[in-house]
Amino acid sequence: QMIQKLLILAAGLSVGINTFAYDFEVDGIYYDITSSTEVAVTSNGLHSYSGNVVIPEQVTYGDNTYSVTSIGNSAFRGCYSLTSVTIPDSVTSIGNSAFGGCTGLTSVTIPDSVTSIGNYAFHGCSGLTSVTIPDSVTSIGDDAFCGCWDLISVTIPDSVTSIGDYAFSACFALTSVTIGNSVTSIGENAFSECSGLTSVTIPDSVISIGGFAFSGCDALTSVTIGESITSIGHGVFYKCIALTSVTIPNSVITIGDSAFSECSGLTSVTIPDSVISIGDAAFHGCSGLTSVTIPDSVITIGDSAFYGCALTSVTIPNSVITIGDYAFYECSGLTSVTIPDSVTSIGDWTFYNCTGLTSVTIPDSVATIGDHAFYGCSALTSVTIPNSVILIGDAAFYGCSALTSVTIPDSVILIGYSAFGGCDRLTSVTIGESVTSIGDYAFYCCRAMTRLESRAEVPPACGNYALDDINKQSCELFVPIKSLDAYKAADQWKDFVFITGVDFDEPGSVGDIVSENGGVHVAANNGSIEITGADNAVKTVYNINGQLVYSGTDTTISVPAKGIYIVRVKGQTFKVAL
Repeated sequence: QMIQKLLILAAGLSVGINTFAYDFEVDGIYYDITSSTEVAVTSNGLHSYSGNVVIPEQVTYGDNTYSVTSIGNSAFRGCYSLTSVTIPDSVTSIGNSAFGGCTGLTSVTIPDSVTSIGNYAFHGCSGLTSVTIPDSVTSIGDDAFCGCWDLISVTIPDSVTSIGDYAFSACFALTSVTIGNSVTSIGENAFSECSGLTSVTIPDSVISIGGFAFSGCDALTSVTIGESITSIGHGVFYKCIALTSVTIPNSVITIGDSAFSECSGLTSVTIPDSVISIGDAAFHGCSGLTSVTIPDSVITIGDSAFYGCALTSVTIPNSVITIGDYAFYECSGLTSVTIPDSVTSIGDWTFYNCTGLTSVTIPDSVATIGDHAFYGCSALTSVTIPNSVILIGDAAFYGCSALTSVTIPDSVILIGYSAFGGCDRLTSVTIGESVTSIGDYAFYCCRAMTRLESRAEVPPACGNYALDDINKQSCELFVPIKSLDAYKAADQWKDFVFITGVDFDEPGSVGDIVSENGGVHVAANNGSIEITGADNAVKTVYNINGQLVYSGTDTTISVPAKGIYIVRVKGQTFKVAL
């Protein structure tokens, strides 16, 4: 806070610098004539006011008597030795920077005649412990009491309609504030960095709260938000780390960007049915937030909305169309998520490093799965990709080390860079018929794969090292039977030792593997191996581990379990999968 304090003092002294010229001086007080009957207190430019200053209601100069009606801009600015000031009832306005940087001023009473307190009026009055704002005041200017470090409490009367930007910012000792029932707007950063403030009630009269209004109030444990607020602005409660719960009233339509970001003590929040939008980073870094109910009214969940939260489960309602990038990034406690049919895209990094997520169902409405969308979801054992998805983004499922099988539907055209890289337990993959391109390193480190099925008639173009980490000596590759020769000639596909043609158009085609050579035809049919063209020949069948499971002349052979089998007949070797 020391650096903040020095910066505040410097700011206070730099605001409102003027070349002072006064009209006359009486009893050590300098005046500007503002009309034929009125004067304003001003400065001689030398910061000469000190001690106790009593401003009279009237002053006589020459043959004229004037009413003192205002304290002019910068009148007492930088008068470090000023300890107290008496302001008469004749004064109606306190000008900009009027007492800015008066670090020796400990208390001030503002009379009932004053209607406005100007910008920076008491900025940097670090010794000010108390101030009385009368019922006559209607507006408190920007930075009016900013940097009044020792100010303990303040009551804003019902007459005030607006509290300016930074009005009480960095009032570190401020423990309580009462906001009057006529206030309609609270400015940006109005109470930011009030680190002693423990509670605040925003009355129903308030219709707008400016950005970061209560940000950095790290002792704030409770807040009541009035029923007239329609929007919780950008960063309003940013880094209110002691805030444990908040109830958002039914009047609120939007929760702004970073509204509750870094509120690490927040454990629960109630979002009403009136809310249609949750802004970017709205609850970013709320590391204690374990549950949240998103109502059916919400249409958009912004980028990084729940980034780093401790959520264990979340239900996204059918009203939501867009889930932003990073929305649930590193929600490591999240075990399940329901994505509704209304969602059309899953953004980049949306569920990145959600290490507790075990399963996810992506609805038929989704067309794109963004880059890194499920990156590092190491507990994810199953994922259903619907037939609506066109694009699987770069590293979309990278590091999903518990994933054992995946089916890429016929709708997908492109598999991105390293899309399934690091899925080191992946044993079975089916690639749909529309895939034309597989990105670099798409199946990097997928060394456990034993079955790869590509249904595309034209072998997909493979980027650098797309299939290189698959063990091509043991992994079975199944391709359309009419494209067998094309795959055997295609880059990276041709390196598979076992390539088998499949008639995918046949009923139950996923397991119906067909091999044919020299008039002998071997196929899987209803859980058995069927052999034609070798009626009386001896057939021997081995499992993938080389163990003999059958020897005889039958043409239909039952086997103990589904899997890959080696068939030897008439001096030829066939592979078949059931």
